[in-house]
Amino acid sequence: MLTERAARLRDLLLFVTLALLPSIAVGILGLRAMEGEEAAQRREAQSALDFSAERLRLRVEKALAEADAALAAARFGPELRDAEQTLAGIAPPFAAPLLLDRDRALALPAAPPASAPPKASTDHCSTLAATFTTTKNQDTRTNARKELLAVCPDVRGAGGRFLYPVVALSHLSESEAPALVSWIEGHAASLSAGEREAAREEIMTATALGEPLRARALLALKGSPSTRGRILDALRSEEAAAALRGGPDRAGMLRFRAPGAIFVLRALDDGRLAGLVVHGDSLAASLDAGLPAMPAGERAQFAQAVASFGDLRGTTLLAPGLAMHVVPADRTAIDRRAARSRRVLAAIGGGAVVVSLGLLALLWARMRAARRTSELRVDFVSAVSHELRTPVSSVRMLAELLESGRVEPEEQHEVFEALARESKRLGDTVERMLSLGRMAKGRLAAVRAEADLAAVADEAILAFEERFPDVPAIERAIDTPAPAHVDPGLVRLALDNLLDNARKYAPDGTPYRVVVRCADESITIRVEDRGPGISRRDQKRIFEPFERLDDKLSRETEGSGLGLSLVRHVMRAHGGTARVESEPGRGAAFVLVFPGGSGAKPGSSGRSPRALNGRKA
Repeated sequence: MLTERAARLRDLLLFVTLALLPSIAVGILGLRAMEGEEAAQRREAQSALDFSAERLRLRVEKALAEADAALAAARFGPELRDAEQTLAGIAPPFAAPLLLDRDRALALPAAPPASAPPKASTDHCSTLAATFTTTKNQDTRTNARKELLAVCPDVRGAGGRFLYPVVALSHLSESEAPALVSWIEGHAASLSAGEREAAREEIMTATALGEPLRARALLALKGSPSTRGRILDALRSEEAAAALRGGPDRAGMLRFRAPGAIFVLRALDDGRLAGLVVHGDSLAASLDAGLPAMPAGERAQFAQAVASFGDLRGTTLLAPGLAMHVVPADRTAIDRRAARSRRVLAAIGGGAVVVSLGLLALLWARMRAARRTSELRVDFVSAVSHELRTPVSSVRMLAELLESGRVEPEEQHEVFEALARESKRLGDTVERMLSLGRMAKGRLAAVRAEADLAAVADEAILAFEERFPDVPAIERAIDTPAPAHVDPGLVRLALDNLLDNARKYAPDGTPYRVVVRCADESITIRVEDRGPGISRRDQKRIFEPFERLDDKLSRETEGSGLGLSLVRHVMRAHGGTARVESEPGRGAAFVLVFPGGSGAKPGSSGRSPRALNGRKA
């Protein structure tokens, strides 16, 4: 069998669970919907990337086809330099010029040149560099720059940096661009990391460089020493060997794909093969430079240069081992949107839980209040029945004694007095209930007139002492006079209830004390006892109808719980207040404050004529 506290806790937990179930269900459904939306966004992004990857492949194939057509129509001179310049004008950004000699040896890309002796002395080059950087004469500056580019291609400055790329990139023209790219291709392996990065930044912004030349320069600055080796490895593959053995077609063209490379070659009249090659380094350099251009929010990278991005990856294959990835420019965009959606969902869920808990608390309080009211009504009926049963039983018994003639003539007076006393007690109980009902409905109005609260309090004390002659003497501390605009009958009713409350709850033999004090703007009546006191948490509750303290003394004391409620209503009818001042174990003082006091007269002793040493006269 559960205790009352355990049953209440069980009911509360069950109530909380049932109240939160809708919020939890909505949260779960919202989370599932958000996960579905996130998955749909990822699938949509995947489809968009796959589409962009396929479109990128078609653009590369189209550029290769255009380069193929241009290669078939191109004119080549006998010199290596002529072939290099012709191929440079044909090659798209992602392809590199390729030239095979009659023995099918690799002529382009050329092997890194051995260090050549400077065409001019270091001192002369330093003088030219100083003239170029310090002179303000434009003609002198231009001449110094031309001579530097012509005779000092391999000279380093005082800081150890090559002078050529610094001077060439300062005022680069379109006619000088091919020479700069050739220099970078020949000297890239000798550049330091700082020189590579500085040259790369300037090349990215140089307007004189076209896309093919920029791609070649960026490819060279990647500094991969294996670029030439990779092309050779591709040419030694079975696919390349078979294609070379088969020879060109009727138009003199030779096209084939080998592991890691795509070749487009043309057979020249002198037996050489000139054309283009797309390999990993050339493709990576072009994609790093943003060529071909991609839609906003996307970027392409060489497959071996990026890590896997799971489902958010679009891949296109150009040749075995030669692939491109199309990835979002901001890979965390979907994750950020999902996180933001989760935060919004969490905020909504938290708000729903707070609202649910608020409604739960309100409903629970109302349920507790309804249950408490029901319990109070039962207790009230029980208490009223008890209070009415005793005087009714006494009246009936006395009336039966008189009716049966079993009372001696000399004892009839005492029986009549007891009968009158019990009848008055019964009437007082009924009157308290009727008064409370009228007050609660606002139908009881105070009929106020000028009266002396000191005299009213004194009359209430005398009436109480006459009704209960066995109570200890009541101490008085009363300022006289205490004029106020009050209803004397209601004030006496309130004081009678306070004195009766003290009689019930104060220990036997302990005197009570009534204090009346006048101030400039109020009159205060205090009824003090030396009972067990009232805890702070119960001090407001005791003024509610039917409320009684849940302790042993209250359970053993008869009462309906209406007295203090009547007191509060009386004070409200007068525009005053009623409160209690108490601490457990130190008694209680019930304070009634009436507005409109005029204060005690000067020279007044502050004592009632009826008070003598704190005892009855």
